[in-house]
Amino acid sequence: MSVRFWLRVLWFYVGLAICSLGYAMVIKPGFGAAPWDILHLGISLQTGAALGLVVQLFGLVIILIDMLLGVRPNLGMILNMLSVGPMLQYFRDHLPMPQTTLGLWAMLAVGILLAGVGTALYAGANLGTGPRDSLMIALTRRIPFPLAVVKNGLDLTVSLIGWWMGGPLGFGTILVALSLGPSMQLGFYLTNGLAQHAPFSRFLTPVALKRTPAPQASQSS
Repeated sequence: MSVRFWLRVLWFYVGLAICSLGYAMVIKPGFGAAPWDILHLGISLQTGAALGLVVQLFGLVIILIDMLLGVRPNLGMILNMLSVGPMLQYFRDHLPMPQTTLGLWAMLAVGILLAGVGTALYAGANLGTGPRDSLMIALTRRIPFPLAVVKNGLDLTVSLIGWWMGGPLGFGTILVALSLGPSMQLGFYLTNGLAQHAPFSRFLTPVALKRTPAPQASQSS
């Protein structure tokens, strides 16, 4: 395999690590969690299994569902499933807990920023989407609703199920819902800017943030 491929894999893991650190910082203060992590934590609470293992196994289940919906597994999906759980578990276990309320809220805010930026960074490696994003895309293709509606409906569903199982649904969840998109957009602008310059242009792929209008056919005089 080429050097370019391994640089893409390395960049993917840098972004994945930043993203996992961000979600761990969202969970740690106890003000709530991202929708999927509410479900993961609820399952962990009910089964006694470690959070990292739950994330891995649930990711595998979602990959199987994706396949039933016609989505072929890709490298990014597999690496995401294998790696996010252990990373999230490690950061959650080793992050120091702030001793003040202000410190807890600051950790939550920085976590949201890192989660969004990290997602955009690993997306720039162009190795494929993770299992949960692939599920969102697959459902959008199957049901007559826009992607935003499908995403919100999916997030709401897993949040409520996770909360019913004891997961931490709280004000922090609302902040994630409101702020993750802007932080992710910031990450895409950063990644796309780096992709225009060497050496990053060798292995980064710009991600389109706007739909490119179709070229109009020229009219003969």
